[in-house]
Amino acid sequence: MRILYWDTFAGISGDMALGSLIALGADPKIIVDQLHSIGLTEFILDVRSRQVYGIQATDIDVVIPMLNHEEHEGHDHHEGKEHHHRRLQDIENMILSGTLSERSQKSALLVFNVLAEAEAHVHGTTLDQVHFHEVGAVDSLVDIVGTCIALDLLDIDLIRVAELPWSHGFVHCAHGILPLPAPAALMLLRGYKFRESGITGELITPTGAALIRALAQQSTFPEMTMLNVGYGAGKNDYGIPSLLRGVLGEI
Repeated sequence: MRILYWDTFAGISGDMALGSLIALGADPKIIVDQLHSIGLTEFILDVRSRQVYGIQATDIDVVIPMLNHEEHEGHDHHEGKEHHHRRLQDIENMILSGTLSERSQKSALLVFNVLAEAEAHVHGTTLDQVHFHEVGAVDSLVDIVGTCIALDLLDIDLIRVAELPWSHGFVHCAHGILPLPAPAALMLLRGYKFRESGITGELITPTGAALIRALAQQSTFPEMTMLNVGYGAGKNDYGIPSLLRGVLGEI
């Protein structure tokens, strides 16, 4: 049985999650081909290696050529973009329309459903009325569905996640200015253990929180034979390495 341990010392976002899995050996070309099969064709997945505080990591960017560069400032950042808003049913139809494996489909549907439930609760609406503002954008769809494809490619059976870092401050999003951790992220992470990080800034995005809620359980480091380790790079610098460490092992 293969297990993934996400060491979330600097939090988790969609791009960090996908980057960590590509660093562990998931083939980005296969991921892109699978994403094309569900109708996501208007992007380029830019995968590159870079050092973060001296640690070699995989950094990904979802480049959308048709958008002006000023509009595209990175994924998983809540800038209130006004393109590609989708409802849950639209996203579900996309996921089921392509050639994704049954396991990839099931994982992706679960992530979007738990995220929709959290958004509906926080904003006082219903599942069918939830608009995926940031998460409905092409870049974040690539992050979530791409992560589920990568997990399947690596044949991961179990995901465990470390204690989560609590941060402070505010974030600008489609709903205005929200406190950190973002309300939807907190709703998703009920029952998970946090520790004080002392950091002002967003460490855990709603996308990252949804991946954890849908796919992972929290635990101390599990007993396993370690096979590989990979680092997914984040986009922020809060004075610590902005990395998600993925440890792959067998039990």
